[in-house]
Amino acid sequence: MQIDDRTEWLEADGLGGFASGTTCGVRTRRYHALLLAATTPPTGRMALVNGFDAWVDTLDGTFAVSTERYAPGVLHPDGASRIVRFDTDPWPSWHFADSGGTRVRHEIIVQRGSGAALLVWTLLTSRGPVRLRVRLLLSGRDYHSLHHENGVFRFEPDMNGAVVAFRPYDGVPATVCLSNGDYRHAPDWYRQFLYTAERERGLDDVEDLASPGEFAWTLSEPEDEAVLILKAGSRGPYEHRTIGDALALASDVRTSERRRRESLATPLDRAADAYLVQRGGGRTIVAGYPWFTDWGPIRSSRCEVSVWRPVVRARRAISWSSGPARSQKGCSPTGFPIAASRPSSTPSTPRSGT
Repeated sequence: MQIDDRTEWLEADGLGGFASGTTCGVRTRRYHALLLAATTPPTGRMALVNGFDAWVDTLDGTFAVSTERYAPGVLHPDGASRIVRFDTDPWPSWHFADSGGTRVRHEIIVQRGSGAALLVWTLLTSRGPVRLRVRLLLSGRDYHSLHHENGVFRFEPDMNGAVVAFRPYDGVPATVCLSNGDYRHAPDWYRQFLYTAERERGLDDVEDLASPGEFAWTLSEPEDEAVLILKAGSRGPYEHRTIGDALALASDVRTSERRRRESLATPLDRAADAYLVQRGGGRTIVAGYPWFTDWGPIRSSRCEVSVWRPVVRARRAISWSSGPARSQKGCSPTGFPIAASRPSSTPSTPRSGT
């Protein structure tokens, strides 16, 4: 698969939310995010964690494992240049390598039904211990909007054990982070991210994001893992979790998701499964990612089958690409009507000077 900013991947959470991005890691759409949650499943989508910057400190120096695009078109840092492998099966994963022999694998796994996004960096080879540093980039906005620097954003975290929670605005779900690393508070604004796909559509295309601080891990041996689990809303099951619990939970998510995905007979079944989501006590079908919501509730199992089969046939007929990676155009094919309007109940993000 191509590694560039035109080939895209998407991980659906079964609730209407998703994580998505490009195979090179450069975000090109307002919809690209690690934690984009449906606050009233499957609607009311909000972008909470848009992305991250990450670096690996080695005996030979520091190298980046991420890349962003800033206006007017500057790529920084240069992590994308170190990608030597990208896979979509069973979930998106990248291999980064530097000239000194250090190799790191990065995985993104969205757990179906919980809305949790699991980020794992695994040390594969090195000449000695390394330190991974990650800064999350946050907003807390409606997923159709863009975010700008302002004086209202709350940087201060709520910390309890291995849990770090951010509550950026009133009326916006908390972003709950569970990790097996350390957190250092160092708030800052990252300004002028440029989204080229939005520019091509003739839309506003520049955004500012908040970065409250830095997560860090020391990886000493091959197969050592840095785990960061992201979830929207109250702490819930992550209350009072320890570093050991983070590793155990990551292992459970990996095992259950691998088993679930292997149960789907073909890559086409796996791709189509992303469109079936929860609505209240029942289920519905999303009309298309990333901007459409759902058709409306499915009234019976017979109805679900009658609707589901055409979805699969439609994607077979148009030879939609298998797995979570998507077409160069970036939006999953759909010829279906939008059954729900854009969310109107979620608060708008404050702008500069307001």
